[in-house]
Amino acid sequence: MKISEQAKTEIVRLIAEGECLDSYDLEAFYLWVRASYEALEYNPLRQEWFDEYCRSCCDSTSVRLSKGLWMLRQALYGDASDDYKQVGSFA
Repeated sequence: MKISEQAKTEIVRLIAEGECLDSYDLEAFYLWVRASYEALEYNPLRQEWFDEYCRSCCDSTSVRLSKGLWMLRQALYGDASDDYKQVGSFA
């Protein structure tokens, strides 16, 4: 699925924000997660994976942030054959 320029711009912004985010600031973390989920709406499958690994996951916020950043980078730079099964290998 092709990503729009608007979605690319938003994802770049969210990556930059996530790289500086304190995962212990829960309010900021959940705002970032919500915005990231919404930015992936152009691709329902990526959005579903983001929901599974970052919104609905029982991992710590720091692990969820790392997974979310990885997924946003894949959305921006990856191709259609990206395998999100690798996400579960984060520690």
